[in-house]
Formats: sequence, structure tokens, C-alpha cells
Amino acid sequence: MDSLADCVKEKATMCSTNPFEDTETLEQVSLQSMENRGENLDSAEKSDVIGKLGSELTSVPNGSEEPKSPDGPKSLLKRSSLGRLSSRLRSGLGKDGEGKREQRKSVSEDQSEHRKLSGSELTSVPNGSEEPKSPDGPKSLLKRSSLGRLSSRLRSGLGKDGEGKQEQRKSVSEDQSEHRKLSGPESSVPGDTEEPKSPNGSLPPLKRGGLGRLSSKILSGLRKDGDAKQDLLKAIAEIRAEEVDTPLKHKEPEEPLSVMEIHDLINKGVLEEAHIHLLLLKKELDSEASKTVQEGTQSELLRKTKDMELLCGTLRNKLKSIVKDSLNNSQDLLTEAVQIIVEEDKREYDPSYSEASCLKGPQKWKELWREAVQEGVRDRIANVPIAKREDNQSWLAVHLALLGKSIVDDLESVKTVVQKCYPEDFGVCDTYVSSSHQEVSSHLQKIMQQKLDVNEWYALLNWTINCYESDKIMGNLVLKPEVNTENMDPLLDKDTLENMKTNYSTGLQVQLKQCLENMLNIESEKNWETKDEPEILNGYYHSEIQIDITEMVHRYVTTSREIDTDLEERVLCTCSEELKHFSRHFHNTFMEWRTSSPNSALQKSLSIAYINSFSNIKTEMDKYKEKCPAQIEQLNNELDKVIQDFGAMLLADFIQETEPYFRKLMTKRWLSCEDDFEKIMEIIENHSELYKKMKQPCFQKCVNDIHYSAVKGYVTQIMKKNYSCKNRKHERAAAKIKVESEALRSHFDDMGTTSKWLHSAAQHLGDIVGVKNKRDIKETIQPLVSDFPDISKEHISAVLYFRGITKGPEKQAILRRLQELKSSPEANVNRSRLLFGAIVVPKTNACLSLT
Repeated sequence: MDSLADCVKEKATMCSTNPFEDTETLEQVSLQSMENRGENLDSAEKSDVIGKLGSELTSVPNGSEEPKSPDGPKSLLKRSSLGRLSSRLRSGLGKDGEGKREQRKSVSEDQSEHRKLSGSELTSVPNGSEEPKSPDGPKSLLKRSSLGRLSSRLRSGLGKDGEGKQEQRKSVSEDQSEHRKLSGPESSVPGDTEEPKSPNGSLPPLKRGGLGRLSSKILSGLRKDGDAKQDLLKAIAEIRAEEVDTPLKHKEPEEPLSVMEIHDLINKGVLEEAHIHLLLLKKELDSEASKTVQEGTQSELLRKTKDMELLCGTLRNKLKSIVKDSLNNSQDLLTEAVQIIVEEDKREYDPSYSEASCLKGPQKWKELWREAVQEGVRDRIANVPIAKREDNQSWLAVHLALLGKSIVDDLESVKTVVQKCYPEDFGVCDTYVSSSHQEVSSHLQKIMQQKLDVNEWYALLNWTINCYESDKIMGNLVLKPEVNTENMDPLLDKDTLENMKTNYSTGLQVQLKQCLENMLNIESEKNWETKDEPEILNGYYHSEIQIDITEMVHRYVTTSREIDTDLEERVLCTCSEELKHFSRHFHNTFMEWRTSSPNSALQKSLSIAYINSFSNIKTEMDKYKEKCPAQIEQLNNELDKVIQDFGAMLLADFIQETEPYFRKLMTKRWLSCEDDFEKIMEIIENHSELYKKMKQPCFQKCVNDIHYSAVKGYVTQIMKKNYSCKNRKHERAAAKIKVESEALRSHFDDMGTTSKWLHSAAQHLGDIVGVKNKRDIKETIQPLVSDFPDISKEHISAVLYFRGITKGPEKQAILRRLQELKSSPEANVNRSRLLFGAIVVPKTNACLSLT
């Protein structure tokens, strides 16, 4: 086969040297050489030989100057005989040896077929249809190509110059040869190789207008004596560059597909083609509707209208499905769907279109799109994972975190991907943001219908108020500037937020009550039942309950403050109310345990520990007084009462311990025995050491209380009239009273008492008892009345009885003097210094003196 090509090439070279040589001689030599060599080639191999031959014979080196002819364009046509040679060789080889008559017949058939397929039919090939094949092989490509139309126009132009039928056939051959030289491998179809097709199944797109210009430029080039071939190649390259950028416009089908075929196209997602046929079907139906009204038959029209409505419904559902799943669908599919929505929306506002439509009522395509977006957002929010409470106690907090991430990811995809599929004026981001905002609100309200605990209510409030509009979600930088939180409405209305806060406060109250009860149980098990002394922290008795309570309140207040100040105030009020009830409940529970516990020392130490603890709680809660003044004031009052009650327990223990020994004072035995008073002093010392583990200011109050109680207990024994110092025993009694009074003063001063006004009470009584002359007593009562204006004549009578003055003018003179002193303006009773007023004098004297 190569030798054959070489042979033909050699002869062709001779012809190219003499372009006026008869080309039939070359043709006959080539065919004869083929037969003589006995080479039986199939059509593919023959085509390959001719293809090589044509490309080699027609190649012109760059910059070479073509021979000019005085005849102008005609000489150029004569020089194109090599093109006619390759065409005739191809035709001859394709027919396997048929004669010259058959070759001319083939050319004539080719021209006839070309005229039939001229215009848009040559380039219009329905999608999916198989291209028609010709037994002539490569000639079928010529028929379907734009160059076929080019050859027709060239042939027509050459014919007008007076050339005969033979010159027309030569023009066709030249056209085919020139087409092979210029198109290169794209136009050659070797053997059984399948022709290249475009994605829609048609031939590679070539512009009809471009081919018109191509033929014009070829003719112009042929008429020039200059660089004709170079200009021709350049023109073709320019036209082909234009054709690459220009999409092929499909010809609108003359009649629509069937209803089922259109339905299948919609379901398969071939939306553009389905929409075209649907519009044709609708146009056809509208036309029939006007005729049917005139003819008066309605049944067939009704059936077709129902079919049309079915197809429109199917298309709407398909478009809605694509829009709903926009974040998962391909951009091409979404773009196609959006184009249909835009087109239909425009048609809906065209009065002539809507009036002639067989579909009554507006289709509302834009509204359909918004509904699809809304439903798509709703489905994506509903698909955010949510665990069960029994599987994860933090199920709601985890779900809300995932929800926030899903919102950001989806809106970012809308901004960067989905928005590009829509026209600029569609407001895609705004629609998605609005839909997301609305669906998130509905989603949260559904969650609120469940029975939530306080932690879940807090998670919901915190996400709604703090997280949603923050830079974590809607304020995220990746969503700006399309998403602007300043223009957004509140996620939940005021009533809903109020309901959420109320539920949170109520749940917090329940939780707080349970926590406090647990603390009490732990305290009783840890300290009461084990009978261990309380912990000592920094020298003071300490209870962990104060730390648990203050930390819990601080945590609740701090977390609620992070949401808003209104919730902080609610939480403070709730905590204050619960602590008020708890402090009293704690004290009562302790008192119940105290009655069943014989351990007096443990009771005292625990009482001091709780005095310290509740004092610290009061101090901590005072910090929130500005936020919730009324409730904090009520709590403080209750805490003061509880602290006083714990202090009263300590005082009651002191009184209970000292009372038996105080009763033995101011008796005959007392005059000669020191044991009872020493025991009292021992008890005071023990309490003093105990109180040192009590914090201020409670410590000071307790010291003052037992100081007052000790002085009162001591003075009360004189008022009881149990003993009368006769026979000059009053001097011994007075001396002892002064000694013991000094001991009390010294000890309580060491303890740090601030009730120093009590020191003089026993001293004044000792002075009165120690007066030798009865008549001088009325002069000594003045300091007593001055320091203790609450003293009465009953109290003075009792002192005189202890002195040994039971009756007589001396007693009456002393009582009159007392009345004078109490009537003076200086004798104002200081209610904070009531001592004798708290001591009751018996109305009758004891029958016998205690010994």
C-alpha cells in the first residue's frame, strides 16, 4: 500500500510541475498500478491511501509562493486538479473498479443528496437518535457537514461564470479536496471509525453563518493572485474559533411528544427538553380549546386538559424536589430548574399568555420556589441528630450545637454555590436566611413542648439568646455580608421567652430545693451521726455546707447573668426564697437531732460551726442586695433569726449548766463555801474557750449574752429572799459579793465583753449590804439607781431583806429616798440596759432559810 502511494505521488508530482497535464492520465495510471500489483484493499485501507495522498499532494510549504497564471482564477482552478484527482480516486476505489460513468453518477447523486439536506437539516440531529449512515462511507460526512453546503454555494457561484456541467463537477471535487486539506483529521473518516459527535448526539457544531463567510472568503481567495491558500487557512481558523464559543441552537420540534414521553422526561430529569414539549403541547391544547368552543365538543378537550394538568403537576413536583434538595443536587440540574421557574414566572405575568391558557388560575411559580426552599430547610433542620435523654443527659445541648453547625454550613453553601444558579435579583440568600430563621423558631417551640429539666431549659435559653446571633452561627464571618443579624427579627417573641424564663426559674427552684435537701442529708450523716468534732478552718469551726450553698448560688446567678439581667434577678429571687426556707428547716432538723443526742459538747461545737456558716452565707448574699433588695432583706432577717437561735442554744446550755450552782449562792452555806462559785467560773471558762472558735460579730454577741446571764444569775439570788444576814453576817456577805463581782468582771473583760455596764451591779449591791449603820443606807442607793434606773422598790426591799432589814422606819426611809431618785429628771431608763427589770422578785418569803 505504501508503494502504491509512492507511485501515485510520483506521478502527481509530475502533474504539479505541469498543472495543465490531463489528470485522467494520472488517475488511470494510479488505478492500473493498483490492479497490476494485485493489491486488493478494502474501503478503509483505500480511504487511508487517498487520505495520505491528498494531504501530501495539497501541502504547501509556509512562505512558498504559488505560481501565478496570466489567466487569474482559472489557473488556480486548473492547479486544483490534484484535489479532483483525490476525489475521483476515492470515488473509484469506493466502487471497487467501476468505470468513469459510475463515478460521475456518484458525484451527481452526491450533489442531489446535498441539495436535499441543505439548510438547518444538515446540522439538526434529534437527541439520542442515531446518525444516518451511507454505504459510500466518507461521502455521508460530506452530506451532513457544513462544507457540503459550502461546495453547493461554490458550485453555484462557479456555474454563474459560465462554466459548464463538467466545470461544476470539477468544483465539487475541488471543494472536497480543499475540505480535506483544511479540516485535517477532523473531516477524515477512515474505514469504520465512528464519526465524532457532540454531547447531544449531533455532529460537531458548525455555524451556518460562519460557513457562509467561509465560502465567501474561499471565493475571494480563489480570485486573488496572491497568498490565496494562506489567507484561506487563516479565514477558516478564525471561523472555527468563533464556532467553538457559540452553542448550537436546537430547532424547536414541530410537534410535541406524547404525554407519557414528556412525563418520562420529567421524571428522568431531562427538564429542558420536557419543558419545550410541554409548552408545545400547551400551545396545541390552547389552540384546540378555541376550536372546541366553536364546535361545541368538550369531552376530548377535558381529557387533554387533565393530561396537561397532570404534566404541569409532575413538572412542579420535580422542580420543587430539586429546589428542596438544592444543597445535594448538581449545579447544572438546579440551574436548569431555576431557568424554567423564571421563564414560567414571566409568562404568568403576560396577560395574553394567561388569558389564552387552558390552565385556569395563576400557577404561582415564585411561591412554589419559596415553599420548596422552606420545606428543604425544614427537612434539613429535622434531620439534625438528636439523642434520647436516657442515652445522653446533655442531649439537648449537643443537639443545639449540631443545629448551629448545620445552619452555618447550609447558609455558607447557599452563599457560595446555590446562589450562582439564580439570577441576581432573585434574593436567594435572603430567602434562605428567612426560611432558616422561621424553621429554627418552630423547631425550638416543638422542643419546648417536651418536659424539660432546669439544665435543658438553660441550654435552650442560652442558645437562643447568646449563641444564635453570635459569631458562632448567624454572625459568623463566612456568612457576611449576605447575612446581617441587625436586620433580623427576634428568634422567639417576648411571650415565648417569658415562658422559657419562667419554666427555667421554676425548674431551678425545684432543683435548688433538692440540692439543699441533699446537703442537709450529707451534713447529718457526715457530722451528726459520726459524732466527730467539726472541722477547724483558720481557727474557726467550719462546715462544708456553706461552701456548697454559696458556690451553687454563685453558679446559678453567674450563668443566668450571661443570658440577661432579667433572668439574673429571677434567679436571685428564687435562690433567696429557697435559702430562707432552708435555713429554718435546717435549724429545726438540727434541734430534733439535738434532743436525741446526749453529746452536749458536740452540740455546742456544731452550733458554733453553723453560726459561722450561716453568717458567711448572709455575707455572700448581701453582695446581691442591689439586684434583688426586698428578697435579700427577707433572707437576711431569717438568717439573723437562725443565727440567734443557734446562739440562744449556746446561752441556754450555759444557763442550764450554771443554774444549779447559782441557786446555791446567797445562802448560809455560800458564806463559808467557795465550791459553787468556782464551778460557775469553770463553766464560764469552758464556754469562753468554745466561743473563741466563733467568728465575729456572733462571737461578741455570745460573750455579751453569757456575761449578762452570769450577772443576772448572780443578782437574782439576792432577790430571792432565801437568806437574811443577821448578827453582823452582812459584813462577810458584802465582802464576798465584792470579791466574786470582781472575778466576774475580770474574766469577762478577758473574754472581750462590751457590756461593761454590768460590772457595777453586784458591786453596788455589796456596798448596800455592807453598810454598818442602817440609817446610812438611804444615802448609798443613789449610785445603784443612777446606773440601773430600772430597779424598783421590790428589788430594794429584797436587798434590804438580805441585809437583815425587814421592817421599821429605816426601811421606809430608804424606800422614800428611792422614790425621790426615780422621780428626778436624770433617772431615765435606758432600755438597752435592763437588768433588774428582767428579774422577778418573789411575792412571799421562803419559810426556811437554805443551808
